[in-house]
Amino acid sequence: MKLKLLSCILAVAAIVLLYTSCKKDAPEFSSGGSTVSSKAVSQQIALNLAQTLYGGIGGFSLEDGLSPKINAISPNRKKIIINSVDPDCGMQMDTTLTYSIDLDTTKISVSGRYKFATICTNDKPTGLIVYDSLLVSMASPSLEAKYNILQNLTVNVLNAQNPDKLSFNGVMNMQANLQYKTGSKQKFALLFKYKLASLIINTANDGDIESGSATFETTGDTPQGKWSYKGTILFLGNHKVKITIDGATYTVDTQTGQIV
Repeated sequence: MKLKLLSCILAVAAIVLLYTSCKKDAPEFSSGGSTVSSKAVSQQIALNLAQTLYGGIGGFSLEDGLSPKINAISPNRKKIIINSVDPDCGMQMDTTLTYSIDLDTTKISVSGRYKFATICTNDKPTGLIVYDSLLVSMASPSLEAKYNILQNLTVNVLNAQNPDKLSFNGVMNMQANLQYKTGSKQKFALLFKYKLASLIINTANDGDIESGSATFETTGDTPQGKWSYKGTILFLGNHKVKITIDGATYTVDTQTGQIV
């Protein structure tokens, strides 16, 4: 399990910049009563996928595979491993977590529950059932942000001879509420819900998702507009996804949010 706490600061900046830039090119209204276009939202979904699947705001990271970790970032920005587990057959964990850290003028705290249980074949770990429900809070002189994260996943090794290739199924949800304390004191309320089906990841290849699909639901209430959409995601490899949303399809880079 990986809590890349510093990344939540970067995620906030990316969210705000993307909404502002995408709104300039979006039509004033789109179908379903949403005032932010499906194209703009598809870009945000791609960026949120990268944060959610790889623990950029907190929670389990797909690239951790069968060795879940709890990480944090120290004030000098070096990674600290709070806890690291190499699961054995029959191993189970069900516990709570409370952690806080100060980074200059920013205070970050994480609290919640996480649990896992190993899946074994011939007395060898070949899978993992992972659950976590976390609240990640960040407060600075200019911003207050809260992220509620829920992940309920089943991980399986595709081939015992190649433990780097893993299959993921399950759900991942992220709800974010941001409040700026300065300027016009803008507010953002965001919800992303994903149901994953047979995501294939190669941990030896930069943790890239090579194939698989997902369904999603997302709502947003931002200074740039509101939205409510459902759709599907097809993972193409090379950090690209094909998002079908509101009758349109977009291929998006999950690392940059750009439509390709």
